[in-house]
Amino acid sequence: MADETQEDKRPKLVQRKPVSAEQRRLLQLNYDKGEQSKNRNRDYATEMFAQCVAGDPGNRVYVQAFLDNLQKKYNNKGKGGNFAGFKGMGSRATLKKSIAKGEFEKGIRAGLELLKINPWDIPALMQMAEASAGLGCYEAQLMYLNLAQKSAPDQGDVEIARACAKALANVGQFDQAMGCWERVKKHHPNNEEAQHAIAALHTDKISWVGTGKEDKGGKKGAGGKDGTRETELRAKHEADPADVDAASDLSDLLAREERYEEAETVLNTSLAATGGDIKVREHLEDIRVHRYRHQLAVAEKRAADDPSEENKKLLQEMRRELNRVELEVFRSRSERHPGNTTWKYEYAMRLSRSANYTEAIKRFQEARGDPKRKAAVYIELGNCFFKIKQFQLAVKSYADSLEVMTERDTELRKKALYRAGVVAMDHLNDLDAADRFLTMLAGLDFSYEDVSTRLDKINHARHKQ
Repeated sequence: MADETQEDKRPKLVQRKPVSAEQRRLLQLNYDKGEQSKNRNRDYATEMFAQCVAGDPGNRVYVQAFLDNLQKKYNNKGKGGNFAGFKGMGSRATLKKSIAKGEFEKGIRAGLELLKINPWDIPALMQMAEASAGLGCYEAQLMYLNLAQKSAPDQGDVEIARACAKALANVGQFDQAMGCWERVKKHHPNNEEAQHAIAALHTDKISWVGTGKEDKGGKKGAGGKDGTRETELRAKHEADPADVDAASDLSDLLAREERYEEAETVLNTSLAATGGDIKVREHLEDIRVHRYRHQLAVAEKRAADDPSEENKKLLQEMRRELNRVELEVFRSRSERHPGNTTWKYEYAMRLSRSANYTEAIKRFQEARGDPKRKAAVYIELGNCFFKIKQFQLAVKSYADSLEVMTERDTELRKKALYRAGVVAMDHLNDLDAADRFLTMLAGLDFSYEDVSTRLDKINHARHKQ
């Protein structure tokens, strides 16, 4: 590979349409079919997992299942079926053209066909990583790059290491990114791009630690206290993968060092050894959420420091990805613990953020039994009814929230009164109701939003009648 410093050719982000509740249900059915059949019919499982990835290309579970199944299909031998190099020429051309045109979802579908033939196809994996990044699917991007790196003859291909470094830096995994640039330097000691990138990553890491969002005392290095503790925990985990406490402690240590993939691997091993222990499963979910929240925090800081259009788009995608992951986690927990209104509320909040208001209304209604959140639930119900233009129900929900508030809910009361008044005034033309709500609000805070102006307009409209 060439040693020249190359311009970062990060693909322009294309916003994906959110996966609907019905689509997600169908994808999950396909995933379950794949899981059930993979040990007896790898080809059928491949088709099921491929449909999952095509439908939700950023879903880490789907991508992992697709790649793992294919590698086992070909006996982990590092090469595909017979004549793999001659097959899929049409798909290869489609993949290349789709990326050039920014048609990343089409490119993903073509790339899946290539990987079915040979999951170690390095050019296809690199292009799948590029298409995934174009859709804002950064976890999937890293998974394809990781397999490409393992598939390279010496596991040290310079271009792959460069791509991995940039992808890792993009999601705030600074140490891992520096490790990739060090591999570039190993092949090309005088590479200026690698030297500049390592220096910049050191600066970014110091800046990130300075925000106080990272555990400053967490990293001691392989020879320090944490290194010794890691060695001890790894020994316990390897001796007994079903030891839940050892797996949990080891995964927490790895997560503190931003080694999220290793942490998830430990928990997945323990999950299999324990036959799906709930504690391990939920710890794995927590690690995934922590991983995405870390990525979002890094994106927020990057956008604040450099509010370029690209950084703003990256921040938007990170927010969407975090919501997608949290939605899946809280959906699972609300199903797993049907009597727990906290998980129903959190699930409903993520549905609302995904603009799935009809489904969110159902979940919020199920969460009304929680006395601690009752007022907040009614306000969120009002917001969802407003979004689907059910204005009478929106006003009723805001009014219902007022009935269950305590004296300490002052700010929440102001919000409910204002929204009820605005909807009654602007969308129902119910001046009496609007006057009632806004007058109550004015009695609490006459400077709140535009309440004084609205009351003047109501009085003026009445004088005209």
